[in-house]
Amino acid sequence: MIWFLLLSCKTQDSKPGPTPDDSVGGTGDPCLTDCGDTGADSTPPDDTAADSETGAPDDTSGGDDTAPDDTAPDDTADDTAPDDTGTPPAPPRVILFIGDGMGVNHVASAGVYGYGVNGGTAMESLPYHGRLRTASRSGVTDSAAAATAMSSGVKTYNGRLGLDSDGVQVQNIREYARGLGMSTGLVSSDALTGATPAAFAAHIEDRASSADIAAQIAAIPPDVLFGGGRMSMDAALAALNAQRLSTRTDLLAWVDDGRPVFGLFADGTFPFVVDAVPDTPSLAEVTAAAIDKLTADPDGFFLMVEGARIDHASHANDERAVFPEILDFDNAVQTAIAWSANYPDATIIVTADHECGGMWFSGGALGVAPDASWRWGMHSNADVAVFAAGPQAAVFDGQRLDNTWVHSVLHASIDGTAPVNSGPGLLADGYTDDLGAPVTAQLWETDFGITYNQLDALRITATADGIFIGVDGVFEFSENLVSVLIDMDYGAGTGLGQDATLVDTTGALDAALSTIGAAVATTDPALGFDLISGSIGAAEVGLDVTGFDWSGLRGLSGQWGDPANLWWLDSITNFDDGNVSDYGPANSGPAADAGLPGLTEGGYEIFIPWSSAYPQGIPAAGASIAVVAVLSDSTGMDISNQVLPPLPTEDGIDGGTLTITQSVVLDIDATGAATGPGYLYP
Repeated sequence: MIWFLLLSCKTQDSKPGPTPDDSVGGTGDPCLTDCGDTGADSTPPDDTAADSETGAPDDTSGGDDTAPDDTAPDDTADDTAPDDTGTPPAPPRVILFIGDGMGVNHVASAGVYGYGVNGGTAMESLPYHGRLRTASRSGVTDSAAAATAMSSGVKTYNGRLGLDSDGVQVQNIREYARGLGMSTGLVSSDALTGATPAAFAAHIEDRASSADIAAQIAAIPPDVLFGGGRMSMDAALAALNAQRLSTRTDLLAWVDDGRPVFGLFADGTFPFVVDAVPDTPSLAEVTAAAIDKLTADPDGFFLMVEGARIDHASHANDERAVFPEILDFDNAVQTAIAWSANYPDATIIVTADHECGGMWFSGGALGVAPDASWRWGMHSNADVAVFAAGPQAAVFDGQRLDNTWVHSVLHASIDGTAPVNSGPGLLADGYTDDLGAPVTAQLWETDFGITYNQLDALRITATADGIFIGVDGVFEFSENLVSVLIDMDYGAGTGLGQDATLVDTTGALDAALSTIGAAVATTDPALGFDLISGSIGAAEVGLDVTGFDWSGLRGLSGQWGDPANLWWLDSITNFDDGNVSDYGPANSGPAADAGLPGLTEGGYEIFIPWSSAYPQGIPAAGASIAVVAVLSDSTGMDISNQVLPPLPTEDGIDGGTLTITQSVVLDIDATGAATGPGYLYP
């Protein structure tokens, strides 16, 4: 259920200008602090009495709120209530920094480059450190879905801005703040119609609709709008009564006259810092000006600042550009930290929308770029760091949470209440505890001679959206294949293992699955597999992604495919951060969450929409679905002893026949909902 708030209309020229005491500046002395993972997924601890926020207009997740780890914690009391002397509460002053594409290794490597091995970034000097999961309803997130999760508290599909997964508008935190009479600002080194700032200003089906985004920004403009995008924003803003800036010279000479101020400092994006285009302001300079303007509002303010070009450099795997971009972003954070010395109740949150590139690094020193390597030029499902300060921000400290918690803390910081979060719902994010208890667990240590690959447990559930399958375990980048064999019509006795022989040799995944298929036999006459979901080397694939030959769902026979030309079907595969080994050049260590056989939590997760599972529709009588998980080498020729349900002995099959004697079965009704938990059969 989604609640809407009737927003009040704010007069553009009603706010006074800044006062001399509100200027920002200073350099600070950032210290090196740990932004590492805390391990198991958990909720923030109950450290004070509950102060539940009820009836808030935008606190619902808009999804299937079944995730047990992201329920509302009892965290902090209302820190803005008047004290015993009758001092009125300070107005909310809330700043969110988003380093687009900035993973944990991005922060650490830039810290070495900018401050030396014993230094640390300004963001790391903030008191509260945690991690955020970032997956969207499309799998690995894009900036639009991630920024919508942080601005509105709901999960949505990639490409959507300010809309939930049903396409319904959801209120963002800037709209909420504005409705309370607060000033608001958006700052970005991207075009201001870019996905991240647009998620705080627009409600659009397609993030590429720049003209529509510009029109919506102009319809209810922020008090401060600084960034790029002159070509996309100029016409939309032309009729508005505002001060206008276009160069660094303009910015430094600007005197606030109380009207909104719009600074469009580039035709598109800001240039990379290393390209040093004259008269272009730094992100710190535009942030300082924005804070000066907004601090003057006695009702408080909300400001979002994006360092967008971190992501652009990461897509290009360009360390020449990426480290200066992170430090430029960090300088903007330091500007806010220095300002906050006079405003101890201010909230500052620094995080990222997602990781980009799968960056790994070694070496480096002050002024010497680390040796960076990259997994690829796409986004990844890796956790991102969150650093924060402020009365409600302690909820992040030492925790691993979903990124919808950013919205929860922003909302609570404005209201002076404890953060409340109902959870993101079921997502294919590699976190498997929300799929129910394991149906079967591994008995044997891996026989592959290394500890990087093991299949520990198998989970399954279904909703009206589709099937969720979780394979707890650990995996190695660039090595080996995990396959999940799926019987969509258990009882029919048709498909792989009965009457289907796979002979598709085109493409790495299809060839490997066909090789495995040649080895599969079953002792259960009711069992025959119709689909296989596979991933070589822990590669992810998102919903509606085709043409990617290392991961995905393949249809084998009948309505699902052709054994001579495996069909590519929509699905999501994802791996939980911490369940995949290092992906640096040496690939020298097991996954951080590796445990004894059968005991690892999290790992490989699959979502199969019903449109792929049953192209002709879910059977009217419901169905039984059977699954088996298999680990092999990346060619499919060498099948390990890591099979779930587990093999009867510790020995693998050594190139022989994989005889499947048991499977995990889930029963569904005609709507697709599970009628009970999964079970072993026979």
